[in-house]
Amino acid sequence: MATTKEHHDGLTGPSPDLDDRPLAPPEDGRALAPGAGAAPGAAMHRPIPGARTPLGARLSEPITARWAVTGAVAWVVGLAAGIAVEPPPTNPNAVDPWLVSALSTLLLVALASTLAGFWLRRRWGMAASLVAAGMLVASTLMCPASGHHAIGAWWVVQLGCGLGLVAASVLGLQRAAPR
Repeated sequence: MATTKEHHDGLTGPSPDLDDRPLAPPEDGRALAPGAGAAPGAAMHRPIPGARTPLGARLSEPITARWAVTGAVAWVVGLAAGIAVEPPPTNPNAVDPWLVSALSTLLLVALASTLAGFWLRRRWGMAASLVAAGMLVASTLMCPASGHHAIGAWWVVQLGCGLGLVAASVLGLQRAAPR
């Protein structure tokens, strides 16, 4: 049986097996600090509370195949439904304002970026989806304001499709990382 002094020395003496190796940065680039969570006797690490991964690193993270397919299907269905319900223009010979044409071009670029990001299964695809969905909502709101169409039931359906894509993109950004 150990005496109290021996027991005290055993508890307060240096432990060669704990924290005897230098800290190595993790593969995913997050900041680490020594702590609990690993097997006893091994060097233990946990993320430092409040430390954030740079935005570029977070956007380069992979997403699950399920979220990539869900995002692509949501865009195909939402865009097809929005286009299907749109009536012919009020004045087909009217020239669109330059802002509407610029927004349409940027929307196509954002949509191509979205589909490329889904194909590569990267989080930036979800971010591009959010940007494209925001532009789709903006163009839906601008359509009656520019005189291209009159507001009707089609407008509510198209706005609902755009807002649904915004919601799917936000949800995908929050939950799409593989665990």
